[in-house]
Amino acid sequence: MIWIILAVCGGILLLFVGAMAITVDDWSRDLSTNVAETDPSASDPLLRPLKRPGTLDCAQQVLEQQIAQIPRWTLGPIDGSGEEVIVHATRKTPLWGFVDDIRVTIALVEAEQIEISVYSKSRLGKGDLGQNPRNIKELTSRLQEVNELAWSCGK
Repeated sequence: MIWIILAVCGGILLLFVGAMAITVDDWSRDLSTNVAETDPSASDPLLRPLKRPGTLDCAQQVLEQQIAQIPRWTLGPIDGSGEEVIVHATRKTPLWGFVDDIRVTIALVEAEQIEISVYSKSRLGKGDLGQNPRNIKELTSRLQEVNELAWSCGK
């Protein structure tokens, strides 16, 4: 009987380690860093700031709609000033309930041209096992799929 229990526990542990190995992109980064942000020189296009023709108000509406549709994401406070809007959000992990803080900056870079930058940081731990880059990729991939007209409120 004890061997069956040990085998089941070992199998569960093996599945957990296997699932973790599949989701971690960069072991050297993901074990020692619990923060990620978009970077214009990132090799992954989903980790670069997003530029779109549009207005701050329309981009904020698009962003709020997309965040509301992502499971386990919660929209937080919104700060706006002149040529920039900062949207705060959180993401909670399903199993342990760890919280990541996400800050999205929408900046007016030219007339009718906006740039969206994303910053994600885990509240706990030394490493994030790649979750913060995945948070950014999840949001930017959704934003890239939004119809061009939505960024300027259909104008």
